[in-house]
Amino acid sequence: MVPRRGLRIDLVPRELHIVLICVSGAMLAVQADVASPVAVLVGFLLSVRVRIRRI
Repeated sequence: MVPRRGLRIDLVPRELHIVLICVSGAMLAVQADVASPVAVLVGFLLSVRVRIRRI
């Protein structure tokens, strides 16, 4: 069999306190008048480091 090429996606938590992440998501939702799901997604992306590698 021939090995297939693909992607490896690693989600590594950042060294931030959970309070800072929650406050930043809440401030985004209030100040920018953004919907809650968008604020949660941005807070999640701020809290993890995403690494994408080709294998």
